[in-house]
Amino acid sequence: MMKTIPLPGKNCLWIFLLIYVLIACKGSDGDVGPAGPQGPQGTPGQNGAQGPAGPKGAANLIVSPWVKVPNTAWQRGDSTYFSVTRPDANITQAVLDSALVIAYYRNEGRPNVVFSLPASNEELTLGFFMQVQNQAGSINFDVTYYAPRLTPIDFDLEFRWIIIPPDKKGRVNIADLKNYTLIKQQLGLTD
Repeated sequence: MMKTIPLPGKNCLWIFLLIYVLIACKGSDGDVGPAGPQGPQGTPGQNGAQGPAGPKGAANLIVSPWVKVPNTAWQRGDSTYFSVTRPDANITQAVLDSALVIAYYRNEGRPNVVFSLPASNEELTLGFFMQVQNQAGSINFDVTYYAPRLTPIDFDLEFRWIIIPPDKKGRVNIADLKNYTLIKQQLGLTD
């Protein structure tokens, strides 16, 4: 004789169908509720790895604006030598010891014609030098005439100087420092 195990088949089927209907039924989404209060500040994350070095640029340059020197500002040294001093806090002993400083001049009213210093012609030599005295830096422009003269220059000049700190190799990668147009382009300068 074979025994049968009674299964609550009808009950299981109804329970299964009820669960299926509850799971399968999905209503429409309701409206979005209001935003909750802001939580507390989290702990800062770790710093990421340092990125690669950017392209070499003019970030470390110290570039003066064009400085107008009126013809009346020149101080007489003797009958052939005149000078003018402009303070510049960027000129330090470290700059004098290791940086490259280049200077340019132009006549007022002719901004597109720029000359490098030192410069000379048949009448004069125009140059510059820097100094630090009592921890104050300055750049000095001087003019030396080949013949005695009462007045230094009878027109206004404008000067600009550029301090180029040494790079890793101690060299500057500029072919012609006298060519102001090339310097502007390679160093990204504007007038």
